[in-house]
Amino acid sequence: MRHAVRLAVLPALALAMALGGCNDNQLGATKRRPNLPPVTTLSSGPPDSTYGTSYKVHLFWSGADPDGIVDHYDFILVDHAAIGDSISTTDPNAPDRVDVEVPLPEDPRWTATSSNDTLVISKADTLRHDPLPPICDGCIIEEHDQFIRLQRHERWHTFFVRAVDNEGQVDLSPDYRSFNSTTLAPDLALKLPVDPHVSEFKAPRVVVFNWDGLDPVGDGTFIPPVASRWVMIPTIKVISDYPEYPRALYRPGLPWSPWRRWDATDKSGVRAIVRNLLPTDGSGERGYYLFAAQAMDEAGAVTPVFDAKTANKNNVALVSVTDLVGPTLTVTERFLGTFNFVGESHPVILAVAAGQPISFRWRADASSYGGDIVAYRFGWNIQHPENDEEWEQNWCATCKSAQVRIYNSGTQRFFLETRDNAETITHAEIELVVNQVTRGRNLLVVDDAIHFTDADERLDDGRWTAVIDSLRRRRPFEFDPVQDIYDVAGNRNESPPLNLVFNYKTIVWNVRKTSTSAALSDLAIFFDPFVEANRNAAVRFNYLSIYVDNGGEFWLSGQQPTEVLWSFGRGVPLRPYPINITNWDDYQAPHPDQDSVGVPSLLWKLGAEVVDSGSGGRQPPVRDPIDRYCTGFRRSTPQGYDQQAFKSTIVQDHIHTVNVLTADVDNPPLGGVTYASSTDLGHSHDLTLTQAQLKQLARGDKLTERTLSQSGDTPHTHTVELVDQVGLWGAPARLDPETTLWAQPNDPAINPDNGRPFVEIYNMGAYLAGRQPPLRPDPAVWVSLYSYVSPKVADPTTGVLYPVTADGQPAIILRKSSVIAPYYSRALCGFEMFRLRPASHLALADNILLRQFRLGLPDGP
Repeated sequence: MRHAVRLAVLPALALAMALGGCNDNQLGATKRRPNLPPVTTLSSGPPDSTYGTSYKVHLFWSGADPDGIVDHYDFILVDHAAIGDSISTTDPNAPDRVDVEVPLPEDPRWTATSSNDTLVISKADTLRHDPLPPICDGCIIEEHDQFIRLQRHERWHTFFVRAVDNEGQVDLSPDYRSFNSTTLAPDLALKLPVDPHVSEFKAPRVVVFNWDGLDPVGDGTFIPPVASRWVMIPTIKVISDYPEYPRALYRPGLPWSPWRRWDATDKSGVRAIVRNLLPTDGSGERGYYLFAAQAMDEAGAVTPVFDAKTANKNNVALVSVTDLVGPTLTVTERFLGTFNFVGESHPVILAVAAGQPISFRWRADASSYGGDIVAYRFGWNIQHPENDEEWEQNWCATCKSAQVRIYNSGTQRFFLETRDNAETITHAEIELVVNQVTRGRNLLVVDDAIHFTDADERLDDGRWTAVIDSLRRRRPFEFDPVQDIYDVAGNRNESPPLNLVFNYKTIVWNVRKTSTSAALSDLAIFFDPFVEANRNAAVRFNYLSIYVDNGGEFWLSGQQPTEVLWSFGRGVPLRPYPINITNWDDYQAPHPDQDSVGVPSLLWKLGAEVVDSGSGGRQPPVRDPIDRYCTGFRRSTPQGYDQQAFKSTIVQDHIHTVNVLTADVDNPPLGGVTYASSTDLGHSHDLTLTQAQLKQLARGDKLTERTLSQSGDTPHTHTVELVDQVGLWGAPARLDPETTLWAQPNDPAINPDNGRPFVEIYNMGAYLAGRQPPLRPDPAVWVSLYSYVSPKVADPTTGVLYPVTADGQPAIILRKSSVIAPYYSRALCGFEMFRLRPASHLALADNILLRQFRLGLPDGP
């Protein structure tokens, strides 16, 4: 039985064909007549009235002309209206045929082609199922959504083709095929940071959504969709639920964006920038939104389901808007640390030292809300940020660091901004308060030993108070126990402020090594800058090194103080103590640079070049705080201690050498001393030094143009310059009888100070002699090891000899800042002072604070 359905012929809405030829306005039906019309046959394609075929239809045809030849063909594809099921034939194999109305010969839609086939991309844009989820008890929305996704979109079409002969006569009975095109709709998924596993997406007032999608072609392959659109509508939130999701998104009349091509050059096909959103106000009725996006494929099928929870199909976001979201700007300065800014963050205020290099680096991230960072700008001390000309570098996509700046005073402000692709700006401001070493007060005592027992704490505090009182009686100086003692534990375990530290001439810092860092490590750190892990790492700046460089006098004492300045390790017994600080790295391998860590480190400036190279004994009762093991210190005489040689100026083509005895410098005779020079050209000269001048040498002063008396047949004079060349005079030099000397390399390529004679040892015992590199004397190099050495006494029970310090080790390091410095200005003590006898503690403090640091005396010689 033949169906009698007649269809209106509607304009074609989608057609993509591989065609050639021209239209028929020159090949029309008005050409040569009379003439027999040609005959057209559709030879291949879907059977007529096929119910379900692919939206890509390949059709083939042929034609014949009884009184001529076929010149070309005309075709029309008619997309029928989506009018329900009245046009469908439910059995694709049934012989029934859909009745259609053949286009008139003069219909302007006829399109000419010389080809015998075409691939038709037809529409399949009608879904014959309601995608709105049901409301019922027991209904599972996820199952409904999956069912809808598996339903094909469809649309009926009729393809007409006619032959045209060489005289312009057309086939008045074109052949045609009607078929129902079908396809599955494309899927669309919002990209991170929208996460289907997170119930709510927190966004700033301007937010960027990005998405991706796939369209199943029907042959097992997938292609990108052809277009997309999006919508964002306000909604409400009740407790933790968005009650209008998802039904509100299925309502007609939503303010959808225009369809944008998926491959649009401005990325509008795969991205939406939504502006002017309102933040939440706590009411649940403002600041909440539903965002949704749909994809369209080349057949016109549109994503039918709105889903916020299914991975790779989540085309909806439940949005909560807050002002706490925006580009995250991370600013790093190697010594100051890392700081994060979002939106209009408050300025960060930091204390820095005069002369401290400042070099900021930064990065920004907008991925938390789907944005992209597009530019940065920065500048110093900007008065009017809205004025682009005041910025050192205005908006720039690649500028992510600033040149090194050094300031010597004042307050300096660094400004930095970043901008995302939604024009959201995060502003960062860092205020640097530059501190100078002013040294206005005399003595600061820092109590950084916060892990004492209560009894030890009281003993330590009481001892230092008594010692300072005794020193003030010997030489008056200003000291206020309230103002001039800084208790770390009483200040939230924070280090003393930089301006406080810099305002003192002398600092005594008592510290204990613990499992957590002490306050000392906030102001000074010891690190190897050439180790890969440290090259770009943020480390603390060595503010105490700046303090020492500017004349500050620093005495570090306590339990394992160098381990506070440097984290030595990977755990006992593998921790790599720096046997030779100036040529050492923490992987104990040959170093690419001749100086690993020593020169810029505080340990070097305090005089430490070897740390914990030997203990002198580890068995009890060495560490027991019994007074008999803390009886005092003695001086020893290392290599080169007896005398120092000085060369004169050249006069009459010769010079002389004068040797000055250390014994005379240590104990200057009342009447002074006269030295005879070496003999040259048959004569010598005399040099007379008064008692006052010998005392000057003991302090480290330089005596210039000392005159050698006239002598010989030709009267003439030489002059000589005298100064402590090796730092021996006036210093208590350390040399254990069992310990050989360690020669410092006298090679500028290895030692920048050209054979620096100051080789000071911390925690040094007889064990040093057997270490590698060999620590043996070198007559070519003057070496002095400055430290008090405790005399050894026998344990009354075992008879074993121990150095009489609580730790069984050397106690103190002193050095001059240079060979011409007027007095010694560095000290380090490797044990806790209260473990000494009070008399020994006082003697040590007297030597360091009064004699070496000249506490209470004006600066200078």
